[in-house]
Formats: sequence, C-alpha cells, structure tokens
Amino acid sequence: MIFGTYKEDEAYLWKKFQSPEFDPATGIDKDEAAEKAAAFAEMDAPSPVIKARGFEFLAKNLRIEVDPHDFFPAFGCWKRLPRVIGKLLDRHGEIMVEKGRIGQQKKELWSLLNSSGASNIWADYDHSVPEWEQVFALGFPGLLRNAMEWREKHRASGTLDEKTAAYFEGIRITYEAILMMLERFIERAKVHHNERCDFVAASLQRLHDGPPQNFFDALQLIYLYFMFSEHMDHMQVRSLGNLDWRLTPFYDRDLENGTFTDAQMREIFDHFFMQWGSINNYWGQPVYLGGTKADGTTQINHLTHFILDEAAKLHLPTPKIQIKIAKNTPDEFIDKVLALIRDQHQSIVLVGEEGIRHIMTSHGLTEEDARTCDIRGCYEVTSRGRVHTNTTACGHLNMLKPFELIFNGGIDKQTGKPVGVPVSALDELETFDDFYRLYLRELYWIIDANIEVVDEFEASLDQFNSANVFSATIPNSLRTGRDAFAAGCEHNLTSLLTTGFGSAIDALSVVEELIYRKREITLEEMAAALNADWKGHEKLHRKILAFKERYGNGIPRVDRFAQMLSRTIGNYVNGRPNSRGGEWQASVHCAKQFVIEGAKTGATPDGRFAGEEMSKNASPRMGSDVNGVTALIRSALAVDAASFPGDFPLDVMMHPGTVKGADGLAAWRKLIRVYFAGNGVAVHFNIFDASELKDAQLHPEKYQGLQVRVCGWNVHFTEMAKSEQDMYIRRAESISE
Repeated sequence: MIFGTYKEDEAYLWKKFQSPEFDPATGIDKDEAAEKAAAFAEMDAPSPVIKARGFEFLAKNLRIEVDPHDFFPAFGCWKRLPRVIGKLLDRHGEIMVEKGRIGQQKKELWSLLNSSGASNIWADYDHSVPEWEQVFALGFPGLLRNAMEWREKHRASGTLDEKTAAYFEGIRITYEAILMMLERFIERAKVHHNERCDFVAASLQRLHDGPPQNFFDALQLIYLYFMFSEHMDHMQVRSLGNLDWRLTPFYDRDLENGTFTDAQMREIFDHFFMQWGSINNYWGQPVYLGGTKADGTTQINHLTHFILDEAAKLHLPTPKIQIKIAKNTPDEFIDKVLALIRDQHQSIVLVGEEGIRHIMTSHGLTEEDARTCDIRGCYEVTSRGRVHTNTTACGHLNMLKPFELIFNGGIDKQTGKPVGVPVSALDELETFDDFYRLYLRELYWIIDANIEVVDEFEASLDQFNSANVFSATIPNSLRTGRDAFAAGCEHNLTSLLTTGFGSAIDALSVVEELIYRKREITLEEMAAALNADWKGHEKLHRKILAFKERYGNGIPRVDRFAQMLSRTIGNYVNGRPNSRGGEWQASVHCAKQFVIEGAKTGATPDGRFAGEEMSKNASPRMGSDVNGVTALIRSALAVDAASFPGDFPLDVMMHPGTVKGADGLAAWRKLIRVYFAGNGVAVHFNIFDASELKDAQLHPEKYQGLQVRVCGWNVHFTEMAKSEQDMYIRRAESISE
C-alpha cells in the first residue's frame, strides 16, 4: 500500500533520526565509517580531493535503508553531531597546520576572546544555501555534467591551474559518489518487494537520471540534497528554499494530470516535514513562504495555505517557517498566520519585504535582488540567482563586556587577564562623554580583535572544509573555479553578531542619568556594587531595578542610545574587507549567546547579576519594556535597520488577552503592518500568560507540546533549563492584557 498509512508510519518516522535500526548487511555503522573515512586525511592530495575521497568512501559503505514506512531513504549517518566526516576534516586541518599551510598566529587571541566571553568565535559552515534553481533545473547528474563542462572551458581558456583542477576533481568525485549512492538505495528498495518501496525506487531512479518530474520527486530532491550536504559533506543547508514558489508548478501539474490527488501529496509532504521533526536540530530547519511576483502581486497562493495547513496539523518545532510579508499580502492570510502563532505557538517568524528592500538597496543591491532574496538561518536575507551571496557568522560581540572592564580596571573576571584597551581611573571619567568614549574604545577593541582572528582562519576555509556539494550549484563558483563557501560567490560576506544590545542601552541610560545627571551614585560606588555582584549593595540594586528609563519603552532619551550604538557599530563594521574577497557586515542577531556570553559576564549597571542572561536580538531585556507593545515598536524603529544588514530581528511577548478573537487579530495585524512600513525587518512572537508557563513548569507532563520562541527558533518549554523557564515566566509577569 503506497498511501493512507501515515498514522502507522509515524512511529518509524520519529525513530528514524533518533534511534534507527539498519540491516548490518547494508554497510558499516556511522562510528566505524567515521574512523575509516578519517584515514583519507593522510592522502598526499589537494584538500577538495581528500574530502571527496572520504565522501566517496561513505557513499559506498554507510548503512542504508528504504523502509516501507517512509517515502524517503535512510542514511547510516543519521546523527547530526558529530558529523560522520568530521574526524577526517579535523585530522586534515591538523596536518595542514603542521605543514604550515594554515596560519595560527591569532590562536591565543582567539582563546582569550572566547574564554573571557568578549566574543565567541568558531569556523562557521552553517549558513550555506544552494542555488535551488540550479538544483531543480539540472538534478544531480546535470550538476555533475555542468561542472565538467565548466572544467573543459577552463582548460580551453588556460585557467585550469593546479588549484582549479583540484576544485573540479573534488566536485567530480563527490557527484559521481552521489549517483552511486542513489543506485545503492534503488537496489535496497527492491529487496523489500513492497509497493511503496518500489514507488520510492522509481523516484530515486528518475533523480539518478535527471531533474525532478513530479511533486514527490521535488520533495525527494530537496531531502537528498540536504542529506548529502549537511549529514555527509559537513555543510549545513540553512534553507530548504521558497517552498510555495518552488513546488506550485509540480503540485498543479500533478493534480491536473492525475499523477497524485491532493490528499496523496499532503501525505507525502507530511512525511517530508517529519524528516526534520525527527532530526530535531535545536536551531530548527528553515523554510520560507510568500513574497512578491515580478508584476507586483502577492506570491501567496493555494500551496502557501497547503503548507501552513500541514504544518499546523503536525505541530512541530522544526521545520521553522519564515513568511515574507508585504503591502500586497492579504489580510486574511496574515490573520491565519497570527492565529497559528496565538493558538498553537507555531514556529513562525514574519519578515517584512519593505525592510528587506531598505537594507539591501542601502548596501549596493537592487530592488530585484531584494524581491527575490533568500531567507536563511533564523531570518538573514541574502541575494540569490544572478548575484548569489554566501555568508558566515563568525563572532558575537558582547556589548556588556566593556562595562565589566571599565569598572574592574580592565581585567576580565572570567580569566583574570587584561582584555581591551587600558582603562582610565574612574575619577578621570569626569563627564558622561568621557565614559561613553571609553565604552566605545573597548567595543572597538573587541571588534578589531574578532576580525583579526576570523580573517586569519577564513582565508583557508576551502582548505579546512571544501564545499564540494555546494559549489556545483553556484554558477559563479564554477565560472571562477573557486570554492563557493570560501570566495566563489558574487558576494562572500562575514557577519559579526551582537549580544546584549538592549542591555547595553539600559546600562548607558543608568550611568548617564543616575551617575552623571542626577549624581545619585558615584562611579566608585557603582564599581564596588558590581564587583560584589550587588552583595551588600541591595538598596542600590533595588534603586536600579526600579529605574524605568529603559530601552523598549518608547522614551526618546533612551532610544537615542539605540540610534547611536547601531550607527556606530554599523559604520565601524559594515564594508570592512574580509579575507575571502568580500566584506564584513554587522548583525543584531545573537543566537543563544545571550545566555552563553551572559554566563561569562559580571554584574552590569543595568541591574544584571553576574552570569545572568542579557537581552537578545534588537529586543529589550526580558521584563524591561513595561509601556506596552506600541512603545516597544517605537523603540525598535528608532534604529535604522540598514546599520545591521546581517539581520534585524525583534522578539515580542504579548498576553493572550490582547490578541483575543477577530478584533485582537486585526489589531495585531495593524501593529505588524506599522512595524514593517517603518522598515522593521523580522519579528516573532510569544503569546503567553504567566500562569500557563508556571503550570507547565510544575506539571510538564500536561504540556509536552508547548512551544516557546527562543531567538530564531522554537523549543519545547518543558525541555528548557529551569533558569531559562524562569526568565520567560518573569517576562510574562511583566505584561498585561
């Protein structure tokens, strides 16, 4: 039986990427495969070829399955981390360093930044998005053929030097291995003598031979590319693409031709989404919907609703859905999306096309680039198609660390070492301007140090981890013969993320108002309180916690700091050359660093205790915005989002009573339209009251499906650490109907 078995299949689907079972006769397990693949690091060959040979070994030898309970094949490298080719890459990197081919001059500085929490840096292979247009037009064999044609063009033009030849050889070996692995899946499917397995085998055969022919093939292609890239080639796929745009022609044609019914395509799609439900990547797997057609009308269509309906039925934290909202987006569609957020806490972020256009055209891209842009990762926007952009996220600027350094004589409390610029004696900071200038100097030092470290290792990205699967999808990479993740895209950007933006604004507001304007506290008193983590200074701490002039309340005196800091960071970072032939860009997104860097940061003038989390993204610290959501929107719109071309997300929590019923949805929709009309870029919501969260904390068994929005992704509330739960409860307690 091919269709009508989803309920029976569900148990297998949940288990597939958690605790799968494979027939040992199909190959070796992931741990043995990782060890044996690592031996290829010892080869005397260029980096792309070494990695490709490891990939080829895995394709030939990993355990596989085509199970009757699924429409998508199972890979023996089912576990995301550690990745099965990771040991090969680690050993290869060590050899490259030993041979002096990769610089390590900034290793100590890198260690200092990470251990102090002034930044947090790692080599980022987590933000690739293939040129899906190429993947769909050519399929796996076409991508291979196209790459080999480009190799011959380079040979004919005299540009096929040793490095370029190795680049193309890595692609050849990798894509031939992909086709070979598809053959293994096809043969495995036949073993079962099962109608569904034969159905899957037929799709795999079509994809072995060419591009997708129907709706099922299209979904199979996306899944297979994801697995080959992310689970086998160590290159995350940070968007499955604009699914409604991409799938509509297949859906419509199959329905018209009678290839599939609507119900059958829904069942296949449910299995498709469940792959990522089972993988359960903490950060979520992005897909995006909507947009604007070339004629200016909305792209929202029947398949957009189809996808949302199935997502609502499955109610998974991942895939996470990003939705482009424009002036032309129908009100009734927005209301449907908002109802899903309100009633199901669905994993959805809204992204405004007006803000996207403002950011991208402010940085040299066209309106057409903005219209057709990808949304990747959590809410990052990048050009695709004619001008493809690749980004890395390398470093998280801790905007509260300078306060710790200023009030502790320039010594970091985590390491006991000097960090940053030499710090003036507090009595020399006679005016607030003196204090602010020193704060910025510390901030600049962290930025400069971060860029020094990242520029050194990013110059060798293609040596550490050659992007053999990804590069074949990028026309400019093939045209130039350069690795797509390193320097082969038209735009090769490196993002510096920021942590504690709102908290830093609050700290500056406290220092300016209470120390310099009202003179109710001295710098020395503040230093003593912070270095004691407020112990023995409880009266002062209560005074500061009661201080209401904070970011997120629509107060012009405070919001000017948001303007000052955003412009300062943007002007200092944006456009600086990186080591990949591209540029640096600033981002106000912080991922999980608001917790991680918060744990490495001492008490700060905004009233934080040492180790507490900071504010996240462009949002105020939890509980600081007490004047309502309209005031919060005013504060966020005080910032020119173009200062943060990497992304500009805002987190909003509202009480369910404020968005109750049709009138509540209408008011909410109006608020969103106002935000996007002011060039707001991304916004996501938590709709809770404190009593629900408290009950979920006490009785988790009653709330197994309860999701909360963390930063750019959803998690189950009952799986969070209690300290994180407490922060959400505290935030919910500060809002009212």
